Amino acid sequence: MLSYLNERGVSHLDFVVLTHYDRDHVEGLREIGKKLDIGSVYLPGYEGSDKNYRIAISAVEDLGLKSQTVTEQLHLKLSDNDLEVYPSSVEYVPGTKGEEGNDNDMSLVATLTGSDASYLFAGDLEAVGIDAFLKRGLGHFDVLKMPHHGKKSSGTEKLLESVKPKVAIITDSEDDPAEKKTLKELDAIGADVYRTSKSGTFAVRSNGAGGYTVSE
Repeated sequence: MLSYLNERGVSHLDFVVLTHYDRDHVEGLREIGKKLDIGSVYLPGYEGSDKNYRIAISAVEDLGLKSQTVTEQLHLKLSDNDLEVYPSSVEYVPGTKGEEGNDNDMSLVATLTGSDASYLFAGDLEAVGIDAFLKRGLGHFDVLKMPHHGKKSSGTEKLLESVKPKVAIITDSEDDPAEKKTLKELDAIGADVYRTSKSGTFAVRSNGAGGYTVSE
């Protein structure tokens, strides 16, 4: 991530959103904070009970970062676009799914909308979290960052039926690829699918006319 940002001349981040306290979502914060100026860090609305939670909180404290826990819908501006960050309405239960508890379902969810583009970033939501989010009734988004690296859950199909994305992004790897059932569901709705395991790092951009381009 640092290499990607450095190549583009980025030295300041207005804010960072930590969706939940899983290792792959928090462990890079310290190194990023050492190299880049960070305005604020937005944290999920629960206190985790494992070492990953402590890693995240100690990074925030040691770097002296301004932080805010998101317990109510948060509105932020990105140029002319609106970024909404939604807290989970699920209760955190430590130990329910191993040491990390049910924190995937506790993920903060973000939406980015402008005059001609809409994006949904679904964290690592699983079935319970997806059901809770869908009750907000937000409907269609053009681009969907798929929850939980393309893992199949009983809520995935319902999410796709509601969102109806044109483009689906999956952050998976060769060692831990997206599940075939998820890919079949995406194929069934006709979404263009892009996976980090196949394409590496890429960028999705609105073309200003309701379409999207994807480039490395």
